[in-house]
Amino acid sequence: MGVTAAVVDWRLEPHPQEPSEGDRVHFSFRFDGADEYSDPAVDACAVDEDRVVLGCQTVHSSQAFGPAEDPLTGGDWLVVDSPEQVADVLLIPNDRSHDRPTCEVDAKDGGGAHPPEPPIRGDRL
Repeated sequence: MGVTAAVVDWRLEPHPQEPSEGDRVHFSFRFDGADEYSDPAVDACAVDEDRVVLGCQTVHSSQAFGPAEDPLTGGDWLVVDSPEQVADVLLIPNDRSHDRPTCEVDAKDGGGAHPPEPPIRGDRL
């Protein structure tokens, strides 16, 4: 699609609206090449040293509405059970932004789109 997504920064800190809940993963991301109509999506995952998923969620390019000096940057929070185990935050391409045909209804050859299942806790990336 000609779109690049990257994690700009991440850190552990309490969420400002729920500080009593303890540390969460606060991450910043950037989408380059996305337009307002395509709204591509990626899965943001916190992983440990062995790249085992501790928690994931989907982020869309439309969430990147950072300050005027960098409007392509956005931020979000990941909740994980053991924040002290987080070694990195990865963006996994898994675009589900379009209503693509499934294998069963693909008129051409039955191939259709085969998007992978989103990563879940315990998967190794």
